[in-house]
Amino acid sequence: MIHEFANEKLSVAVKSLGAELTFLRTRENFEYLWQGSEDSWKGQSPVLFPIIGGLENDRYILDGREYKMLSHGFARRKEWLLVDSEKSRDNRLELELSSDEETRSQYPFDFRFRIIYTLEDSTLSIKYHIENLSDKEMPFSVGGHPGFRCPLEEKFNFQDYRLRFSKPEKTVRFLKESKLLTGKTEPFELPADTLKLNHETFKRGAIILKNFESDSITLERDGGERSVRIDFSGFPDLGLWTYPDFPQPYICIEPWFGVDSTSGMKADENLRTKSGMQLLSPNSHFSSVFSITAN
Repeated sequence: MIHEFANEKLSVAVKSLGAELTFLRTRENFEYLWQGSEDSWKGQSPVLFPIIGGLENDRYILDGREYKMLSHGFARRKEWLLVDSEKSRDNRLELELSSDEETRSQYPFDFRFRIIYTLEDSTLSIKYHIENLSDKEMPFSVGGHPGFRCPLEEKFNFQDYRLRFSKPEKTVRFLKESKLLTGKTEPFELPADTLKLNHETFKRGAIILKNFESDSITLERDGGERSVRIDFSGFPDLGLWTYPDFPQPYICIEPWFGVDSTSGMKADENLRTKSGMQLLSPNSHFSSVFSITAN
């Protein structure tokens, strides 16, 4: 099922499968989101929960027991329920995923996860609200994976665009091989706050950052008529990605609470000590918001 809502500026559609944002369009029908491709990446904006990225051998240990979970967790593969129409109407949509027998076989916790999409002017905000309904501390990661068309205008190319960070950056990129971090880093420095896009940059996979200064990134072209800004204040981790095997016209800007496991790192085998995991006390909740502004 697809849920749609709109205002005077934008139209939005969200799939019940995975609560995935599937289009973000102007009222004149210009699409900002990547619409998927059979020969590269089929997604548009999957929700990542309760892990980010991959686990070594798709397995983890928790309280002495082994569990299996595929990359990015199960939320993107589950049907989400529409919360009552009083809370989901006009410029607002609220969807919910609750633990069930299938989720507990992979992740032994009772939880309720709500996503609230709210449209105001040219900005779509995406709120995650996670409740731990268990009687034990719940480790989790959560994040977004929105992919945007690049180029945003005809007659231009991927490399005509840039990612403008809200602040200059002097940090490191965590290097990745296949679906795991290698444990190695290299400098990631943007003294002029701008990363010029080039597919060569992604030949070794995603750019994964921690300890960065920026709280927003704008996809833009010098003199361009269209751009997209992603605001992610409070998110400690960030992924930037496009399909590495051959050039594709999109870029993903991914705010995260958590990162991939690191190959060979013993602590990352245990979900409670895995890097980037959030620890939620029993009968408590977690909330975070990021937003997409289409210009």
